[in-house]
Amino acid sequence: MGVFLRVGGEFLVTVCGFNERYLEITMTALLVSVAIYTIMGGMLSVLITDYLQFVVMSVGLLVVTVLILYKVGWTNITDAVATQHGAGGFNPFVHEKLGYAFVIYFALHQLAVVLTWQTTVQRLLAAKDTLTGLKIYTRTSFFFVCRFLIPGLWGMAALAVLGPQWIGTPESLQAMPKLLSTIVPMGLMGVLIAAMLAADMSTDSAYMLTWGSVIYNDILAPFRNKNFSEKRGILWNRMIVGCIGIFLLVYGLWYPLKGNLWNYLAITGTIYLASMSVLLISCCYWKRANNWGAAGAIMAGAVIPITYLVMEQLPATKGLAARIGPYQSGIATYAVAWTAMIGGSLLKPKTETVLEEAKAL
Repeated sequence: MGVFLRVGGEFLVTVCGFNERYLEITMTALLVSVAIYTIMGGMLSVLITDYLQFVVMSVGLLVVTVLILYKVGWTNITDAVATQHGAGGFNPFVHEKLGYAFVIYFALHQLAVVLTWQTTVQRLLAAKDTLTGLKIYTRTSFFFVCRFLIPGLWGMAALAVLGPQWIGTPESLQAMPKLLSTIVPMGLMGVLIAAMLAADMSTDSAYMLTWGSVIYNDILAPFRNKNFSEKRGILWNRMIVGCIGIFLLVYGLWYPLKGNLWNYLAITGTIYLASMSVLLISCCYWKRANNWGAAGAIMAGAVIPITYLVMEQLPATKGLAARIGPYQSGIATYAVAWTAMIGGSLLKPKTETVLEEAKAL
């Protein structure tokens, strides 16, 4: 969550040709505007603005994609991928850096995202009934594909036009926006910028609202007494959203990005996704699931990703982390979370579980 602000800002700066020294000022102003309507309007403002931003973003993405295919050409794009990556550019199973581990890990990862990621689930939980919740999934499934497919296509086009010298460099994140700044005409550039601003604002508002809800309803729930009024609750929620905005600003703009950004996002997300997806499935479909197993899954699901991230940063263990790889560590995280959930639930005596259920009733 913390890196989205800087990545989005760098994209806009590169596309527009702005001086990089204005990045922090520009993104701070953008974040403040998002924080204001999220704090004051809550879920309603996020739903309305997200819908409008979605329309603008969809139009911009589709128009620019058609332009890229027209100007760069599908044949040139596929030829560039084949030249640089061979058969692995089209088949992840034979790619030397991907393979079966990549496919298995991201299958688990994306299933967990659809089931438990806050910015996805908040829309589902706000649905008026089950049928509406089902429609949210079925009617947005195409766009789940597009959010991976379209940026990937733009990246391949950048490889075809700019060449392979960008691959593996710290500036590789700027390759795609650099391409767009050279081939998108002036009028259409406004549509593209509007689309990217819409995407960035929608992301920021959704994360601030959903994480604010999680902190207030889950983490702070034991500390709230029965006299906690609705007005006081709204005030606390607004304060939490404001604190999350400050975190986004400080961490997002001033923390230096290192290594592969996508893998970093996936691994840090796994800390949450592995345990929460295991908890959701177990609690819905396994009668023996209990709080011992849940606690074990949460702790076990966090140990491996955090350990791997630390190992990547330490010179003494950096080589070992590279040999293990992010995909193997991700698969291991899900396996360990499931093992902890099952083992912890079975270790808890049945009598204690029955007593807790009776007290809850």
